Amino acid sequence: MRKQTVLGLAALVGLGFVAGRMDIFATTAAVAVQDAPPAEMDPQMQAWMDAGTPTKHHKYLNVMNGTWDAKFTMWMEPGAPPMVSIGTIKRHWALDGRYLAEEVEAQTDFGTFHGLGYLGYNNVDGQYEFIWMDSMSTAIMSETGSYNPETKVMHTRGSMRDPASGHIIASRGMLDMSDPDRHVYTGYMTGADGKEYKSFEGISERR
Repeated sequence: MRKQTVLGLAALVGLGFVAGRMDIFATTAAVAVQDAPPAEMDPQMQAWMDAGTPTKHHKYLNVMNGTWDAKFTMWMEPGAPPMVSIGTIKRHWALDGRYLAEEVEAQTDFGTFHGLGYLGYNNVDGQYEFIWMDSMSTAIMSETGSYNPETKVMHTRGSMRDPASGHIIASRGMLDMSDPDRHVYTGYMTGADGKEYKSFEGISERR
């Protein structure tokens, strides 16, 4: 079970993070007033509209869009032999540019692996958010992060429950997008001894 869970976490090649969700009432209300003159716009409705409008932070993710050939390398524990798998990542914008959806398929020692993820920027909380689901886990995993537009590197943090021990395991990652056609994601986890170790490396090249 632990191998399956770590494998699911490892597929966070794009990193990574859910943009802020708006409930049905607020969304409907914002749409209803979007054509009103600025002078008549209720401040609360304006805040909801601003919260739901894609910004430059969403545009930073354009470099991740498209189809990628990927190589995933995973380590179950410090010093353990790596497990290597080859796969494909497909990403596209969803919900009018608010979320970057990704589909991952890879051949692993356990068979064909499938994963789904959504990455976006939460305007209200000021952070990137990502959710992840895959065919080797029943848990929905999430991470939050920040992006440096100068270095073009995204840093993420999250946690998961180890099904073997029941303990919460901290994780973090770094996605280097400085080369627009070759991205490198490095993931770290907390080992049984409480020390952090490199658990994953994902290299994706634009097809």
